[in-house]
Amino acid sequence: MVVAVAAVAIAAWRQRPGRPAAAPNIMLLYVGAEDCAPCRAWKSGEGTAFFASQDFARITYREVKSPHLQDVLNDENWPDEIRIYRKRLQRSDGVPLWLVISDDEIVEKQYGAAQWRANILPRIKSFLR
Repeated sequence: MVVAVAAVAIAAWRQRPGRPAAAPNIMLLYVGAEDCAPCRAWKSGEGTAFFASQDFARITYREVKSPHLQDVLNDENWPDEIRIYRKRLQRSDGVPLWLVISDDEIVEKQYGAAQWRANILPRIKSFLR
């Protein structure tokens, strides 16, 4: 009897209006190249600061790093489980490039070091509020 009452109470609490929804699953996918100066600068500067932040601890981070700029979209640089996102990229997209993915959907795609501060980081923070 006590178990049944507890189960009903838990079910009612979960459906209570005004209760915050569960936070979405956020993934940041970084695409860069070893011979890309802006990529190296981001990784050693703002990237390093982000990796040490509390926000970083709350997301999933994946990285595609090619030895050369011209090889960024090659299969060998993309793990199978994230190749689905590669379809949304074009050869003309530059690097460093970031995809913010919420519950398996791309919600932000930007490239260029200035876009990190202007769009990517604010978008991540908006999901983590």
